[in-house]
Amino acid sequence: MSRRELERELLEVLADGAPRYVVDLAAAVDEHPVTVEHACDRLRDDGDIRSIGCGRYNITVAGRRRLATAVQPAPSGSDGRTETKGRP
Repeated sequence: MSRRELERELLEVLADGAPRYVVDLAAAVDEHPVTVEHACDRLRDDGDIRSIGCGRYNITVAGRRRLATAVQPAPSGSDGRTETKGRP
């Protein structure tokens, strides 16, 4: 999983509003706790989450905004191409 994908998944888990411990976040996204802790450090530095102590994190307004404006994947069954008429 890329850094960007991991950060997005962490924001999605935190979006329910409940503060989470790093180990719980790691279990939710199926990543090693150290990897998740590093991702949380980056998200905290960017202002998308905040540490509330004892290894727990909560999403911020900026994090919710980042999650809402992230590019959504193409709908299922779509390959991302648009139909065009053939050229002569």
